[in-house]
Amino acid sequence: MKGRRRLLSTAVRLGIMALGAGYAVPLHAEDAPWSARARTVAAYLDQQWGQPAGWGASEPWQRFVIVDALIDYERRTGDHAWRGRVDAAVRNRAGLALNDDALWAVIASVHAWNDDHDPALLDYASETYRRLVTTYWDDRCQGGLWWDPARSYKNAITNELLLYASTQLYLATGQQAYRDWALRVWSWISQSSMIGRDGMVNDGLNASCRNNGQPYFTYNQGVLIGGLTDLTTITGDSAYRDLAVRTALTATRLLSTSGGILREPVPSIGSDGFMFKGVFAYHLGHLLDDMPAGPDHAELLRWSQANAEAVWQASDAGMRAIGSDWSDPASAAGAASQVSGLNMLLVAGASADPGGPPPLRTR
Repeated sequence: MKGRRRLLSTAVRLGIMALGAGYAVPLHAEDAPWSARARTVAAYLDQQWGQPAGWGASEPWQRFVIVDALIDYERRTGDHAWRGRVDAAVRNRAGLALNDDALWAVIASVHAWNDDHDPALLDYASETYRRLVTTYWDDRCQGGLWWDPARSYKNAITNELLLYASTQLYLATGQQAYRDWALRVWSWISQSSMIGRDGMVNDGLNASCRNNGQPYFTYNQGVLIGGLTDLTTITGDSAYRDLAVRTALTATRLLSTSGGILREPVPSIGSDGFMFKGVFAYHLGHLLDDMPAGPDHAELLRWSQANAEAVWQASDAGMRAIGSDWSDPASAAGAASQVSGLNMLLVAGASADPGGPPPLRTR
């Protein structure tokens, strides 16, 4: 990584556009074992690190990933216990120094707007998005959004987030310009040399606008999965989701321990990295919601359930913090690593489908 690296439906079909989005809660969701485990982990997060407008032991951009995780938790379980903190945190934009920081906030603001329809949230998201693409997208490397205001680096996460923000804004508003940008960003990413034949994404581009050979961090794979899954939703072309499945399968095979537990490709990546696996899990969950049954879905489901069980064991059945390494209960922990574990539990719960269908986006 270079410096601080920043990070974070089947019902929606082409031509069906309207304002707002909601989720159907699975029948008996709150009684399901996975839901009880997720509730315990979320309660620990709030008790240990909850603050009036966010969470301690986390970086500013991670605030918005936590918001998204708790919104996803609400939609999958029907439990709104932490709605007040979510509402305050998504409106707290302190500390967002970089362009990818801002995009995490854009995305979480759209997701929060889907629930409460506060126009200020959508105004913030659309105006911040407009500022970023008009100021920091240029012809260097034939396109792409700069990671930082100093224009020192064009990387994967910033542009993957731009792709995902574009699809989410299109789904929220139906405005054609966002769909056009989503396709434009994907075209650039796909030709940038950052994605290998196996679907894995490296960290970014060097000064010659070529793949810089940096590691395959889990969050880069996750946000790409989210953007590609959405491209199938907004275009009706399943080829995008097929690419997302390819990335998910390769990532779960390549970025796992010998025991099959997700890990980062380098041993220490600092506090930013505490959230990386959670970003991957979040988007994997939404991919599994959309995937048809078959061998690929079954493989990803088995992997997800094994990792969720590892998370639960690492937490000592919810009695201690979830560390940054799911195969090492003694690893360093914080709000971000706790949420990474929460997201993995939600993936396994949604995929296991214990009490009804998974949450579906509705229009």
